Amino acid sequence: MRTTIKAAVTIEGIGLHKGKPAKVTFLPAEGPTGYRFLGPLFKEPLPARLDKVSGTVRGTNITDGTATIYTVEHLLSAAAGLGIDDLDIEITGEEPPAADGSALPFAMALRQAGLQEKPGQERPELTLDGKLEMSKGDIKYCAYPSPGVSFRLTYEYPHKLVGKQTIEFSLTPEEYLVRVAPARTFGFSHELEALKAAGLALGGSLENAVVIAEHEVLAKGGLRFADEFARHKLLDLIGDLALSGLPLRDVRIEAERPGHAANVNFAKLLLEKAKKA
Repeated sequence: MRTTIKAAVTIEGIGLHKGKPAKVTFLPAEGPTGYRFLGPLFKEPLPARLDKVSGTVRGTNITDGTATIYTVEHLLSAAAGLGIDDLDIEITGEEPPAADGSALPFAMALRQAGLQEKPGQERPELTLDGKLEMSKGDIKYCAYPSPGVSFRLTYEYPHKLVGKQTIEFSLTPEEYLVRVAPARTFGFSHELEALKAAGLALGGSLENAVVIAEHEVLAKGGLRFADEFARHKLLDLIGDLALSGLPLRDVRIEAERPGHAANVNFAKLLLEKAKKA
């Protein structure tokens, strides 16, 4: 049985990359419509699907060919992490609010709105018959049948304050809220100038991101987890996989050094090879 939320709820703030005022209102969805963006930018609702992805540089962007919504992965991760199937997202501007750089504010807002089941609406799920692998250089993904939905993700970067981090995680709404949703986006101080020159991270600050400098990690309140970087990469992966339009069932996913472009390509492969039950 499919689920949506019971009531509308709004979050406002500044967009992470564009640095402009941003507002999203989550709305209940009557039909089996998945995640859709609505608003003044669109003539028709824009479905959050893999075939709408238009860019994956420092975030996942979707487009209807005219208007583009940037950095949708944190918001989608929150919805998927809580097990929500259908959600209308009314958006003002080109990007959701950065909030605190994690998915937690979105997840808490959705919990506040309340979840409700939708009797009579079927819930197709994405399952696998066998093992599925994808790799490019040192980026590797693997998925295979396994009870429940679980992940093993490794993030590695040659910096003395990062090194190699691995997280094991079994996906339930409760575990997602505690272990994944609070992990914040991060970047390296040596990249900031180039990012801003490219029109990215214009709204970034220590209010909504963790900055890794040469000798210290700059984060409001300190790191939330010793392996916060790996957890945020998992948060991103869950959000990008949500673009498949199908919730996962009985699958184990393992990823090494993932990123948005590879996440999207792996989601496409999953959707192509999976059986839909």
